[in-house]
Amino acid sequence: MKVAEKDAAIHGLLEEEYRRCREVLSVLVEKCAQYPKGSLNVRKKGYKGKEYIYHYLVARDGGRVVNRHVPEAELPGLKQQLEQRDKHLKEIQVYRKRIDYLEKLLLMPRRRRAAKT
Repeated sequence: MKVAEKDAAIHGLLEEEYRRCREVLSVLVEKCAQYPKGSLNVRKKGYKGKEYIYHYLVARDGGRVVNRHVPEAELPGLKQQLEQRDKHLKEIQVYRKRIDYLEKLLLMPRRRRAAKT
């Protein structure tokens, strides 16, 4: 953008915002790596006229899909962690868009991301 090129103060503010966004993005990615991967599912099984319900976490491990049983005692904590992870993933998307926009304004070469989180 021509205004950012001509005015050093605006250019400096944009660079500072770009640096801040990159730092926040790296912190959010680190936080997301600490949370469990996958999604929570429920199975219902019938046996001798009774219906049993149990929860399990489905995630990919390499090329395989892994199902891990979740005990009833761990369920509330796991749900909260998955909600926090989803919240952080949405914030990551917002910051990536903001970084792309700032790169355009600052006329920076676009970088390729290795993998999405």
